Amino acid sequence: MSPLLRTLGVLSLLELVSVLALLANLATAHDPTLASLLGPVHGVLYLAVAVTALLGRGLTTRTRVGALVPVLSGPLTMVNVRREGRRS
Repeated sequence: MSPLLRTLGVLSLLELVSVLALLANLATAHDPTLASLLGPVHGVLYLAVAVTALLGRGLTTRTRVGALVPVLSGPLTMVNVRREGRRS
């Protein structure tokens, strides 16, 4: 697996964990302090996935578009990265 795919996979996993943590907070305690800490972290990770996918060389259109879908960008990109890793 190329360094680009590995980086995109790690970023996607971190983005998925951050959105799940935000949703868990919303469904349970709804702690505003936790949301104010996790929100910007999730935003940065989402943008990192999107920019990496858009600017990365050799990625399929499916991977690029999947990285832009809000909430689902983490899982979609992880699936597409696995497909591209097998393809290379």
